[in-house]
Amino acid sequence: MMAQPVESPNNYAIVADYPAKTYTKKYETLLIDGVRVESPFNNTQMVFRLSDVSFESDYYNRFITEPGAIIENQIPTLLIRSGVVANTVPYNAGVSTNLVLKTVVTKLFGDFRKGQTPTAVMEIQFILVDSSSVRPAIIFDKKILSKVELSDKTPEALAKGLGNAFSEIIEELAEAFSQE
Repeated sequence: MMAQPVESPNNYAIVADYPAKTYTKKYETLLIDGVRVESPFNNTQMVFRLSDVSFESDYYNRFITEPGAIIENQIPTLLIRSGVVANTVPYNAGVSTNLVLKTVVTKLFGDFRKGQTPTAVMEIQFILVDSSSVRPAIIFDKKILSKVELSDKTPEALAKGLGNAFSEIIEELAEAFSQE
């Protein structure tokens, strides 16, 4: 009897579009801290919501690397392209700047519950800390939720939907920064 070939996982990325609008520069330099993704979304496996209380991770459909890294790699370019930030510095560059952007992904899944339109759900909390004084001060703290309807219940549609959700979140963040 021949052994069946083992199915290899499909790999996806979350890719945001550049912001559609350009905002007035608000910050000269931001240090972008490492992005934290809350459990159970901090894994390479895609997560699907199947009922009000049932979530499932999918071994065969996963992100190419941890979602925090995928998101973290795009934030600097997206914020600079929005115009609201002139320069960004990665947290591991050894360069100090007063303003630190902390990012926490609190939701990252496909809502595939029966009887409703499949939806990509992403929620990110952004905290801007001014560390110029002895006691660092939070000068901005906002959780932004985006839900994007999907054409179908597939991992590919979910990856595209999460990219669109990320784009919407960055757009809303740039807008909020510009009004600070």
